[in-house]
Amino acid sequence: MHSSKKLAFTSLLLFLSLVLSACGDATTSAPASAPTAAQAGAATTAAQAGAATTAAQAGAATTAAAAGGPKVELTMSIWAGVDEAKEFQAIIDGINAKSTTYKVSVQASPQEYVTKLQTGLASGTAADLFWVDIDHLSGFADKGSLLDLTPMLKADKSHPAGNLDDYFPGAIAAGTYKDKIYGLPWIQQPLVLYVNLDMFKAANVSPPTAEWTWDDFQKAALKLTVDGSGKTADDPAFDVKTAKQWGFTSNGTDWPPTMMYIWQAGGQTITPDFKSSPIDSPEAVKAAQWYTDLINKSRVSPTASQIKDQGFDTMFLNGKVAMFIGGAADSLETREGMKGQAQAFLVPKGPAGNRQTPAYIAFTAINAKAKNKDVAYAAMADITDGIQKWKVPVPRKSLSTKEAIQKAQPKRPAGSIDTIIAALPDAKAAPVFPGYAQWADIWSTQFIDPLFRGKDTAANLSKKVRPQLEETLPK
Repeated sequence: MHSSKKLAFTSLLLFLSLVLSACGDATTSAPASAPTAAQAGAATTAAQAGAATTAAQAGAATTAAAAGGPKVELTMSIWAGVDEAKEFQAIIDGINAKSTTYKVSVQASPQEYVTKLQTGLASGTAADLFWVDIDHLSGFADKGSLLDLTPMLKADKSHPAGNLDDYFPGAIAAGTYKDKIYGLPWIQQPLVLYVNLDMFKAANVSPPTAEWTWDDFQKAALKLTVDGSGKTADDPAFDVKTAKQWGFTSNGTDWPPTMMYIWQAGGQTITPDFKSSPIDSPEAVKAAQWYTDLINKSRVSPTASQIKDQGFDTMFLNGKVAMFIGGAADSLETREGMKGQAQAFLVPKGPAGNRQTPAYIAFTAINAKAKNKDVAYAAMADITDGIQKWKVPVPRKSLSTKEAIQKAQPKRPAGSIDTIIAALPDAKAAPVFPGYAQWADIWSTQFIDPLFRGKDTAANLSKKVRPQLEETLPK
């Protein structure tokens, strides 16, 4: 979740910028832009009235189609790039061919997806169905833009994707706002550590184990960072100016997300009750400083300009970076042109003894103003099932087995699949609320940016920024 486009996380949306921005995988795209607090909810309020849809409301359209009449025309917006959109269209073509009641037309907008969706919802021109990520679901739901799916899901006995008992509880909880379900999740992506095994072997460094800690990770990264004369970063004579290989990489804009390290140290960015942002706790300060020191002091990561020139995930694929943290769906070890044997491993354990990572979760949602709500629900359930058999990993228990993942991605090494399954329990949804975009903007510009630029310490910045963050929290 990672990755070269997705998780702007404007902190967490980087997760989508991430999962795209960070890792750059076309198969894990996410919204390309993070909205402002004001934008993050610009949608109609009248929509809530359509939440409790009855069979009678859409019955006429359904009956007509079933009797051989014209299918109900539905539109759907997604944030997929060119390659991913082609794959998704093939799924839609198959679903449309089987349906007797609807036909779905897809609109792909990889650039400025969130802004376009907000504009469409506000003007009443948004698609009937659309993708929404965890960062924005609560904001859209709060403004009445999303249809309440709860009654339909509870009554659904025919669609596999509508079986709530088959989902991991955390994924459904992430799509729930004020006790109502507004999104059906199709991916729940933990972060994993991609490792170039050939580079490890050449440096005489053992591959990661399930017991790896931050210290183990840092020692390996130092040994795997090499300058022009062959000296490693743990050598006092190491010349960072001539570095030709790096042990690890951060994109310098909060990927991998700092919040992950804070969690692993036992800290929090936002408390569960959304009343405070204790980023100045000893645990949070320790984690943030350790992370930025990897870049500014240990020098095990390329610079921001080097990443910009050579490409973030591209440097891993080209054998210039030995370790890369990305989304489980990024499949870096199977990418065409990957130099060296690669595999996914669990991220190292933090000081608190856990390896929690933010789970990038995305949903299919229905426009609260959709005219044929029952038909739209049937299409949403069918489409979500199709996506869940395409993406990896998904939040359904029946589709998160080793066999199911291997079937969906036959090129992935068995070790990587074992890692994905083992990583799922430690992936959790970030604390998100309707005004999260404003919180994330302050986090990114006032804390992360100066920290990674080495302008100030985590201890000093956290004390200055905490009050600003807490001003954005729900009152």
